[in-house]
Amino acid sequence: MDFINWYDWIQPTNPFASIFFGIISTLIITLVVWFETKGIKSTGIVFLAGLGVTIIGVILLNLIGYYS
Repeated sequence: MDFINWYDWIQPTNPFASIFFGIISTLIITLVVWFETKGIKSTGIVFLAGLGVTIIGVILLNLIGYYS
């Protein structure tokens, strides 16, 4: 069983790949915010918002049967 395929960065085929690439995207955006603002509060908010959107999105897509 493959957890991540080479094309999962385009359209994730399972929840693990979605969470993995969602977290990577969140970290990249968080780093950009950190370098632009140097503020721990805004960086933390961006990181938590990104994680929240990723996890809630994966849960909703899993509930409607997207990964089946």
